[in-house]
Amino acid sequence: MSGSEMNVVRRSSPAAAGYDHHWFPYTPLPQRPVKPFGQAGLALSVIIDVRAAEWEDPLPAVEVPGGRGQAPYPDYPRMSHREFGHRAGLFRLAGILRKAGVPWAAAVDVLTAEHYPRVLSLLQEEASEILAGGLSGSRAITSRMSEPEEEHYIAQTLERLESALGTRPQGWMSPQGSQSFRTPAILARHGVGYMADWANDEQPYAVTGADGQATGAGGLWSLPVSWELSDAASMFVRGVGPAAYVRAVFDAVDVLAEDSNRSPRTLCLHLHPWISGEPFRARAIRELVAQLASHPGVWWAPPGVIVERGRSAQR
Repeated sequence: MSGSEMNVVRRSSPAAAGYDHHWFPYTPLPQRPVKPFGQAGLALSVIIDVRAAEWEDPLPAVEVPGGRGQAPYPDYPRMSHREFGHRAGLFRLAGILRKAGVPWAAAVDVLTAEHYPRVLSLLQEEASEILAGGLSGSRAITSRMSEPEEEHYIAQTLERLESALGTRPQGWMSPQGSQSFRTPAILARHGVGYMADWANDEQPYAVTGADGQATGAGGLWSLPVSWELSDAASMFVRGVGPAAYVRAVFDAVDVLAEDSNRSPRTLCLHLHPWISGEPFRARAIRELVAQLASHPGVWWAPPGVIVERGRSAQR
């Protein structure tokens, strides 16, 4: 590609308003039909990220978050920081949610499901839903994979999680939101009902193919998950303090609850036990969940229920 071509925005084919990809059309929220999800108020969901990072690979495709700064491989501070979630943080976070009486879901990888029996039993006892979270927290999906490699990755994840859990997950959440250009189509081919990787809306929506038809059996949907309000993006990456984080979530909930009087809205919070399960953050998280549990403009549901409500509203 020559220098004169690098900054050219090419005409998409076929020409259409909005995006230069075919997964879904550009549909501004104000132009959508106002169809309630079957319950008034803001639909609120929590996904706890329960994924383990492997020690063996010195060059992961996507850098594994954790720790402060980087050290030469093996990076013990970073990896042990991640391990805190499976050893202590998850149990503290689950206790907070249990006491508040709110449902929560978990995104789980194969590494956790097959190697951490105490964690798995907790999730099976208390999580309202379990999403497929890949092979491990440090094995991302990338466009460097061939299509057969990615197909194998997704098939192995679903099959091995089904074996460990006794049921096949209907939701998918890639490690660190990683995808290739093929991922939605492959997920649909394997019967996944929805993915929770994109943060581009306030309502669940259908993921469509190039022909405008829903992909896969029953159609693949996307559940938007807030990146700005994930504890990783706010408290870990940007260094937002626990109290400021709680205020930001409250502000978002108040605005979305008011907006939900005009059209359905959803907010999905993505929390990590190695971040929100830390003792110096626990009090703020406890207060956040307790107050949201009694918020008059909110109804709680697992992510799969919210997606199904959205799917039913568009039939």
